[in-house]
Amino acid sequence: MENGQLKLIDVIEEMCIQKDIRLGPMRVALDIMNADVKTLTLDHTVQRCLKFMEGRRVRHVPVVDLPYGGGKKPYFIGIVSQRDMLRLNAPDAKETDKQKTDKQKIDRRALRQLLVQIVARKPKSVSLQTPVQDAITVMISNHIDMVPVLDNGNLVGIITTTDLMKLFFRLDKVIHRLCQELKKGAPPVDIASESSAKAEILFSWVFRGVQEIMTKHVICLEPQDNLARAIEVLQTEEFRHVLIMDEQGKFMGLVSDRDILRNLPFAGRRPPSSPKRFREHLFAIDSWTKSLQLPLDSIMERKVLHILPGCSVCEAADILYKKKISCLPVIDEQEKLRGIVTATDLMRALLAAYEPAEAESEEPTADRLRLTVGDEQSVGGG
Repeated sequence: MENGQLKLIDVIEEMCIQKDIRLGPMRVALDIMNADVKTLTLDHTVQRCLKFMEGRRVRHVPVVDLPYGGGKKPYFIGIVSQRDMLRLNAPDAKETDKQKTDKQKIDRRALRQLLVQIVARKPKSVSLQTPVQDAITVMISNHIDMVPVLDNGNLVGIITTTDLMKLFFRLDKVIHRLCQELKKGAPPVDIASESSAKAEILFSWVFRGVQEIMTKHVICLEPQDNLARAIEVLQTEEFRHVLIMDEQGKFMGLVSDRDILRNLPFAGRRPPSSPKRFREHLFAIDSWTKSLQLPLDSIMERKVLHILPGCSVCEAADILYKKKISCLPVIDEQEKLRGIVTATDLMRALLAAYEPAEAESEEPTADRLRLTVGDEQSVGGG
C-alpha cells in the first residue's frame, strides 16, 4: 500500500493483526447497522406512533404493510420521522380560549391520522454490503439521520447517526488501545519507527480539535427576527440550526428546524411528489399564517451547551451522544462565536477515516456561504 493511499481504517486493521488485537468488522452496512428493528404498519395512527417513539426513545419509525394471508414477510413502505410528527402538533400559548378549543379539535384529528397518510415512501436506502463510507455519504447528501438497510427489498436493519457515533467511539477506543503510550505532543516511538506515515495518521486522529472539523461559516439571526426569516435561511442554506446573536455579537441561543416545526400549524397528509427544496413539505405554510410572525426570541433555546475551540473532536462527539443533541456552538473565552459542530460535521470526520489521507480537504464544510463569523457585515449562522 502506497503511503499516499493510506486510510485510517486500513492502518487500524493492519496494526490490530500485528498486535494480535481482536477487531470487529466495520467495513459495510452489515457491520454497523442495528438489526433489532421495530416497525409500525400503515394502519397505525399518529397517536400510536408518538407513543412508540416516546417509549423507545427513537426519532424514526420504519413503516411496513402486512400482506393478506400467511407466509409472506411484511413489505417495507417507508419512514416516519420525529419531524413529521412535530408538524402535526402546534400549541400556541398566545391563542385565545376559542382558538385553543379549535386547536384541540385539530389535534385530535391529527392524532387519528393513519401513517399511510404521512409516511415518506421509497426513502434512500442501502444494502447489507454497502460500504460504510457510501452509507455515510447517502445520509450527508440527503440531510437524513437514518437510512434503512434492505436485502432484496426486505428491511433487515437501520443505520442512524447514533450508530455512526458508536462507530466513531469504536475507532477511537481501538486507536488508544493500539497506542497506549501515545502522549500529547509526539507520536509513539514504536509506531513511528515502523512507519512515520501511519503514525501521523493515528496521531492526527487522536488529537484533532473541533476547529479542524467545525463549520466556520455560519448564519446568525437576531432575537427580533421572525419565524419566516428563519425558515428562509434554513431552506436557502440547507441548515438545521440558526444561531441567535444580539446587536453586540453576543451569543444568545439557537433555533433548530424542530423548534420551528413545533410552532407551525397542523399540516395534513404528505404531498405525493418529491420535495424540490430543503424541508419543503415540512415547512410548507401559507404566507399569511400568523405563526410566521413569531419572533425568534419567543421560541429559541437559551440554555445551549457550547464548547471551547480547544475541545477535542472526540469530546464533542461524546457530548452530542450522551446529551442526545445535534449541535454544539463553539465559543471562545471572550464569548465570541467561532463556529458550530454538528452531527453532520462529525459524520464527515468519520467519513475521512475511510478515505485516503491525501484526499482530506481543508475547504470549509460550508464554503458555498459568502459570509464568515467575525465579518462585521455578516448576519452569520450554522
